[in-house]
Amino acid sequence: MLSVRPSGVGYTALNNLSRANDRLGDTTLKLATGLRINTAADDPAGLIAAEQLRGDLVDLAAHQRSIGAERSQLAVQQSGRQLAAGILHDLRGLVVEATGDTVSAEQKAAIQTEIDSALDGLDRVADTTGIGVHAALQALRTGGEGNVVDGDPAVATETIDAELSRVTQAAAAAGAYEKYTLDVDQRLAEDQAAITARSLSEIADADYAEEASNLTRDQITLGASLRTVGLLNQIRGEGILTLLGVK
Repeated sequence: MLSVRPSGVGYTALNNLSRANDRLGDTTLKLATGLRINTAADDPAGLIAAEQLRGDLVDLAAHQRSIGAERSQLAVQQSGRQLAAGILHDLRGLVVEATGDTVSAEQKAAIQTEIDSALDGLDRVADTTGIGVHAALQALRTGGEGNVVDGDPAVATETIDAELSRVTQAAAAAGAYEKYTLDVDQRLAEDQAAITARSLSEIADADYAEEASNLTRDQITLGASLRTVGLLNQIRGEGILTLLGVK
């Protein structure tokens, strides 16, 4: 039986063809995914660094969401403080109105009913927004020490003024916290996320210009390797036919 073994040149040509095909596949994958690192074999150390950076981006995104949630809650509370301040100013006006020399007992009773309703509204605002109101305000209710029917108007005025001061100071403190804590944290997180994303891109993303050039090179190399293997196969085939006496 006639046995023909591949020559050294044939092995080299086949190896070159295989490597050219692998390089073309690798380049095509990078262009398709936009990533320089698609498997651990592409760059083991780079893969580890890229995964760490991706984890950092996830943490930064979570931190920004937390800041956003806190900012939203703060906005609700600030809105509640504004509403509370408005009600407190109304209460003070009602107390002043009830202390007038010409106000009748019936009018004072009507004003006291309005004060009780205003205090109910203030409680709803406090419960809904979580701002809280001082319990001392209950003295303004019917039967309380500061009610306008038979109580002490000075107690009512002093209590309202104290609560207004507390609400105003709380609003100022919340505004300062938003400006110097939340805003600063937000900017730092955004800057850090941008830096981290850029670092990740430098490690993991493919260079399109470079890979496009590689694609052209790999296609040319693969075509040359295919022609070489085809030529060797043709030569080998003609040699076998000659040995068999066909040519």
